[in-house]
Amino acid sequence: MSPASPEPKLQRYYNNGSDTNNETLTPGYTGRLVGELLKIDPEDPDQGLFLVASDGAETEVEEFVENSPSELGFRVPDGLASGEYAMEVRAKLHNTNDLRTGTLNASLTVT
Repeated sequence: MSPASPEPKLQRYYNNGSDTNNETLTPGYTGRLVGELLKIDPEDPDQGLFLVASDGAETEVEEFVENSPSELGFRVPDGLASGEYAMEVRAKLHNTNDLRTGTLNASLTVT
């Protein structure tokens, strides 16, 4: 059995707009994602933080206030339609070209 490949681990999303954890996305407000192996290269178009709607439409987060291995602080994009979203981090870990994806184990709602 081979060891598991490392991937971003998304543990908790805190919404500054609604003061909630792992529940809602508030467009225009900041939020904080906590976990492991979260740091991304915003200049690499393959890497990023993505909000994936239930219909598969993806919105990439573009404004960051924190970008570290254990935390991503960001502004939730304006214009998100109401509905359920998954949160994904796509990162190339340890300076490789191997893109890894981690997903928050919670569905987030825009009302």
